[in-house]
Amino acid sequence: MWTALIPIIAQYGLPLAESLFQKWTSGAVPTQADWDELRALASQSAQDRMKAQLAAAGIPTDDPKAVALLALAK
Repeated sequence: MWTALIPIIAQYGLPLAESLFQKWTSGAVPTQADWDELRALASQSAQDRMKAQLAAAGIPTDDPKAVALLALAK
């Protein structure tokens, strides 16, 4: 299982890998909504995820430290 998830984590990030793992272990048949959710997670860039984390922490994206972090997330 880990050998399958590690490349997904490295390429797409932990949120997508976690969602995929939860869906995989639930045993439920994948729905169109499941695929749509995974597609949306896979299409997020590192900057998109960084902006979401900054917003969740209440840090404006024009804060100098946020700007530096976003520059690293390219």
